[in-house]
Amino acid sequence: MATSSTSSTSHLLPAFLTQSKADIHAKFIDLEWQQRNRLLQGTQPLPSANPHQAARSKQWSRLTGKDIAGRNRYVNVEPFANNRVKLKVADGVNDYINASPIQLGNRKYIATQGPKDTSVNHFYRMLAAEVESPAVVVMLTQTHEAGKEKCFQYYPLTEEESPLIINEEADNSDGFSGEVHLDSAMDDENSRSQLRKMRLRTGTPENPNSEMEIRHLLFSGWPDFLIPEGEDRIALIELIRLSASLNRPSSTSTSTETNGSYSSHAASFAATDQDNPRIIHCSAGVGRSGTFIALDYLLSLLHSNQLDNVPPDQDPIADTVDSLRQQRMMMVQGESQFFFLYEVLREQMMARLASGGDANGGAQDGNGA
Repeated sequence: MATSSTSSTSHLLPAFLTQSKADIHAKFIDLEWQQRNRLLQGTQPLPSANPHQAARSKQWSRLTGKDIAGRNRYVNVEPFANNRVKLKVADGVNDYINASPIQLGNRKYIATQGPKDTSVNHFYRMLAAEVESPAVVVMLTQTHEAGKEKCFQYYPLTEEESPLIINEEADNSDGFSGEVHLDSAMDDENSRSQLRKMRLRTGTPENPNSEMEIRHLLFSGWPDFLIPEGEDRIALIELIRLSASLNRPSSTSTSTETNGSYSSHAASFAATDQDNPRIIHCSAGVGRSGTFIALDYLLSLLHSNQLDNVPPDQDPIADTVDSLRQQRMMMVQGESQFFFLYEVLREQMMARLASGGDANGGAQDGNGA
């Protein structure tokens, strides 16, 4: 039920947040067709007579072969060959991992599938090479859902399971191995997540002693193909804020606790430097992961006043999803997840307006984000 404050500010919403469900549905269908065309182009032979068409085909192509397919959790979810994380391995050794570097504005992420039992080594290779300490890993799936494995348990659950041993890879002779030590584990009530502090120790003959810190957040209130509901929806917003706050450089880090006020959340979203990529994964690394990344970016725009004067013919949500899908297929996979982005942005914009922000992104009391 709308409150009086909600009703009094609803007319200040930008046009993209007042669209009908039919309009939003039409945009999702358009995004689906664009994706189908890209994937189709990526499977076509490179036409020598048309350089422009050849470039498009190459842009959307994927890697093939038994050595590649065996590392994928799902046969129909792959990174684009031109936008994938390449493992740091010797020349001639398989450098494939099902992971895509993602950039939206100045915010960086790595979207990846939930590790398999055979890819734990690959996952930590990627983490050690691509992310600075402290690394933030957001896990948006349970290890098993509906009786099926969605992600291998690639981290120690308890002190008794610590350290988790990262074995050397049989077909790689560089000697990369390591251990994952659990320093602490706690349940964070606000984000409804399990927060672990871990240390990753890795070594090769050339560099035998390397160590980095990992902040691992497990959020289990998000069923596959669906959206968080009720208290889980509120917790997801806090999870996004918390992951961004934990990813700050130590020199600018602030307490991960909040007083629950709107302004504290807004300031956290708007002020966070996200040049260090967060590792975001669910099971396939596209649906829940894409929705999380889109929300993180869109909320950063909202709370830094960049959504206040959006022209009526522009839609930052649809544009964000399109940008994501050009970097990794199927991001924000389901229509319910697409609608979810509009619902959350609308709710957050209304809360911002009700707290004292004006239509131009200012704060009437001087305390806005």
